[in-house]
Amino acid sequence: MRKLILLLPFLALIAVSCVTSKSLSKKATVLENAGEYTAAADLFYQSIQRNPNNTDAIIGVKRSGTKVLNDYLRKFSQYAIQEDYERATYAYLDALTYQEKLDRVHVKLEIPVNSQNKYTEVLNSYLTQKYDRGLDLISIEKFDEAEKCFNEIYKFDKNFKDVAELRNIAYLEPFYRKAEKLKNDKEYRDAYDAYSKILQRVGNYKDTKKHRDYVLAKGQTYITLTSGEGKRYSSYSNSIKQQVVNSIFQIRDPFIKVVDREDLGRVLKEQELALSGLSKNDLEVGEIASAQYNVVIDVTNYNTSHEPLRKEKIKAREAYKEKYYDEAGKARYKTKFKTVYYYEFRESRNLIMSTSYKVISLSSSEIVATDIVRKSIDSYVHYITYSGNKSELYPAVNSNGYSSGSSRSKIKRLLKAPRTLQPVGVLIEQYNNFAANKIASSIVSKLR
Repeated sequence: MRKLILLLPFLALIAVSCVTSKSLSKKATVLENAGEYTAAADLFYQSIQRNPNNTDAIIGVKRSGTKVLNDYLRKFSQYAIQEDYERATYAYLDALTYQEKLDRVHVKLEIPVNSQNKYTEVLNSYLTQKYDRGLDLISIEKFDEAEKCFNEIYKFDKNFKDVAELRNIAYLEPFYRKAEKLKNDKEYRDAYDAYSKILQRVGNYKDTKKHRDYVLAKGQTYITLTSGEGKRYSSYSNSIKQQVVNSIFQIRDPFIKVVDREDLGRVLKEQELALSGLSKNDLEVGEIASAQYNVVIDVTNYNTSHEPLRKEKIKAREAYKEKYYDEAGKARYKTKFKTVYYYEFRESRNLIMSTSYKVISLSSSEIVATDIVRKSIDSYVHYITYSGNKSELYPAVNSNGYSSGSSRSKIKRLLKAPRTLQPVGVLIEQYNNFAANKIASSIVSKLR
């Protein structure tokens, strides 16, 4: 009996589902008898979705669905006769889509073989029309429209003639022409980006890689980094200098190259040779050399201070349970407080550093950028210790009965707070990272 009670909701749900399916099937039959077979087929389809075993709906959707499918095929034939190959193609695709829809509810409708064969002819004619149209558009340099034609063909047949190559040409040629113009205008960075988009799409279109190498070599800036002459903070200056080099590498700007100063002459010579193989025009060495810079890093201020550990004894309360017996002799407990003391500790350390940097043109000795990066970094500890029952520690109360000093939530937090200051070396590392990132971003931004 209990099992039957548990099954009743499930059986009721099935009954509702079947009634809904039958109701839809009946409505579909009424529509079909009225000649509205498209709407009827849709209701039969919904009926099967609710109950895949509804035989009346299965028969009904096959009967009315065949008429819907024939309508699509009739449109296909009409457009084909009119040689409207695009509309004919998509009418046939509508028929296929409808066939696949009914197949999802296991109702099989067949498209006649003669329609299938006719579609093959129509599609070939449609793709040929698009192909010829695309060629015409390329000839008059309407590349965007040509690309749409070739993309349409590619969607149906990736191997249709040389459409794969032509769609790339239609897409890439505007980028290539833009890149060539930028190169001629000496906008080397923008030219590099345009060439890169071409390489991302295909391989070496019209020697794109060689042209990109050319604009990179023409527009590339070589910089050296040196420490300031001051000996007092030279070790810190050298450390930040190396951090700046690392930060510039992480920015990954292909036009900014960091080299050792003693290697600069060799780098410029190699660059000249590379360019001579890429350009028919003679390149003057001075044209390269005038674009080189030296960055001077100098720590101008370094100061640390330390506030020693301070210890303060704080009055507080500790809760405990006191046992007593009620009138019935039953044991009871009440919360009471006793006066206790905990210790509060404070300690701090501070680092202040300043670093100046100058970007100097190697050809003119002109300072093209300069700034100072300052930052103060603190390490601070504030905690309490208590030797008693920490979980029952409460702040003291004043004469009015209110808590004094820290709240209990603060006491809990300070009991778990860190108790060790960060070493000076860690603070210096934090400053170096901050200063190096800021200096590197400024250098790259300026030289762009």
